Amino acid sequence: MNRTIRYATAALCFGFSALIPAATFANDCAQRCYAQENSCRRATKDSPSCGSELTRCLQSCRAKR
Repeated sequence: MNRTIRYATAALCFGFSALIPAATFANDCAQRCYAQENSCRRATKDSPSCGSELTRCLQSCRAKR
């Protein structure tokens, strides 16, 4: 029983460690998208096109995962 629990715990830890880099990349990518949106809104005086650019950027982050 103890051996099974140890293997299950090790597998679970390995699985979570594999997800961390993907989550970190997604967060970094989303932060870049929001920074670009803020720059766009300042440069264009709050143009509606900035929102669509944000959506495309976030979708590309999602596709790269």
